[in-house]
Amino acid sequence: MQYPMKNNDLLYLSDLNLAESVREITRWHSGGHVIEHDDLLITKGADLTPVTNFTIRTAPEAKPPADKVMEMIRDYYYECNSGFSIYVRSHIDSDLETTCQSANVIKIYDNPGMMIDKVIPEKPMPEDVEIRPVKDISGAEDFARVAIDSFQSLGMRPETGDKIFAAPERMLKPYNYLVVGYVRGVPSSCAMVIFSHSIAGVYWVGTAQNARRIGLAEASTRAVTNEALNKGARVVVLQASRFGEPIYRRMGFNEFTRYLWYMYFHKKI
Repeated sequence: MQYPMKNNDLLYLSDLNLAESVREITRWHSGGHVIEHDDLLITKGADLTPVTNFTIRTAPEAKPPADKVMEMIRDYYYECNSGFSIYVRSHIDSDLETTCQSANVIKIYDNPGMMIDKVIPEKPMPEDVEIRPVKDISGAEDFARVAIDSFQSLGMRPETGDKIFAAPERMLKPYNYLVVGYVRGVPSSCAMVIFSHSIAGVYWVGTAQNARRIGLAEASTRAVTNEALNKGARVVVLQASRFGEPIYRRMGFNEFTRYLWYMYFHKKI
């Protein structure tokens, strides 16, 4: 029997899964760096843009102190001559949000953290649509192609996407489950879950720009979510974009917190 999850546990596990996604995406790049010190995670990814360089607190309380966090971040990325992103957890990081604002780090997104703990009912799709699990390098390359195309709508430059997915075989790990949606055999949507800390998190949900509004994002999200729950994940969580939020709400995901995404763009700090 699976007991209901306490809200504090859900928040902490969601934070840890988000941090794990940051590590995982950094590991896709052979030159990526992952640094952890005193409950602060700092990563150096594929290029100098904030999109590939993330930091997040990982403690279940507001530590290390916000001024120390900013000092460590500035020192590290100054040496890299790189932009960076900071995830601010609205349920615990109000001090860090204030510090970001005073340091002229720009809030780019205010994303709802959402969760579901029940399998999502299937819905019929057109006969020419097929959602396939990614099992080999060919499938991983299809996933990367769709992700790079679709995430341009959220401001990711194609050249940054090319660097993130330069070695798509690195995604093929047993703790990841990826799918690609095909329309008449053409890769057109993607989604993945990362299993960690007894839960799973949905990431990289996208639809090719020429294949939208036929339910592919929903079908791909449903496929990875149900796979995670059927494999024993206590809950499935995600951080919704402005495009995905109405879809996830319709599917049965419920908001339980918000994650703010602050960016400092590449220049000398």
